[in-house]
Amino acid sequence: KVRVLYFDLALRKWVTKAVVTENGQTVVTETGHHAEDDPEEVVKVDLKKSKINSVVVKFEYQIRITNEGEIAGYAKEVSDYIPNGLKFVAEDNSNWTEKDGKIVTRALENTLLQPGESAEVEVLLTWVNSANNMGVMINTAEISEDYNDYGIPDRDSTPNNKVPGEDDIDDAPVMLTVKTGSQDLKYMLAILVVLTALVGSVSLLKKNLQKNKYN
Repeated sequence: KVRVLYFDLALRKWVTKAVVTENGQTVVTETGHHAEDDPEEVVKVDLKKSKINSVVVKFEYQIRITNEGEIAGYAKEVSDYIPNGLKFVAEDNSNWTEKDGKIVTRALENTLLQPGESAEVEVLLTWVNSANNMGVMINTAEISEDYNDYGIPDRDSTPNNKVPGEDDIDDAPVMLTVKTGSQDLKYMLAILVVLTALVGSVSLLKKNLQKNKYN
């Protein structure tokens, strides 16, 4: 009997950081997400309406390629399909280039992945400042070119075909929202309630102390 070995590269993508720069000060928030998160929680950034045009928001994504097959091979090219609302800044991504309406990297083209091995690449995308550019933005990455010495196709995926559900493609969601005046009012009311309760407690305590003093 002859058993044919199979070739299978898989891709996972997740958000690792949210980077917010305001007035020259940069705050980096680690998401704590992992490749195994399924589904991945939405990474949310709240912006003040008055700061929309002066703040810079960036999201760092990690992309992992894993050889889940029995044949060594390469992820020659990985593509990233940038959603509306995010943009590619070349200075932030030295290993990526724009091509055919998407961005691609060949950073792993010479990295031979043995069965069970993984390799990772990163991409940093920037939010397009606009009061109308809010909500969930889903960024998708896919293996767009693979290779092995035997010319065997991937057993459950076709590179560069944009078909959801295959294991060589994955997405990661981010979300931007604006802090409204009503939200600020809620915080102020909550603080007022706490202060009122504290004042009432202090007043009651004073009355009890005075009562005990005269008794």
